[in-house]
Amino acid sequence: MSVRIWKYSVPGHCEGPVRQVLGTEMQYGKPVVWVMLDDDIKETRAIDFYSCGTGWDLDGNDAEVMRNSAYCGTLKDEEGYIWHIFCVSVPTEAELKEKIEKKKELAATARTTIEASDKEDESEEAQG
Repeated sequence: MSVRIWKYSVPGHCEGPVRQVLGTEMQYGKPVVWVMLDDDIKETRAIDFYSCGTGWDLDGNDAEVMRNSAYCGTLKDEEGYIWHIFCVSVPTEAELKEKIEKKKELAATARTTIEASDKEDESEEAQG
């Protein structure tokens, strides 16, 4: 099985057998992140990469994302601005599909239960 290092843009998304995030740097004027992928890891992980400037006030969804993120590094761009890079694990496409299927199963079970209950009520009314 192989181990490889891939580069991702920030903001960006990575999905695969992630071993670890190695680091972040400016390359050709753009922030990038290097990630080690390892085929010995059986589960697929999905990671989104975000940047935040020094002094930014984050609220709402942006604040929530940062609270649940891991720090990857700090960069200085060609104009002297400082950027802080974060990564956050997100559900993979397969995990999202699995959740949808489970919700469909729960909905079908609920419908069956309601239908059975309605039939019992009708039967009791008819006997009653």
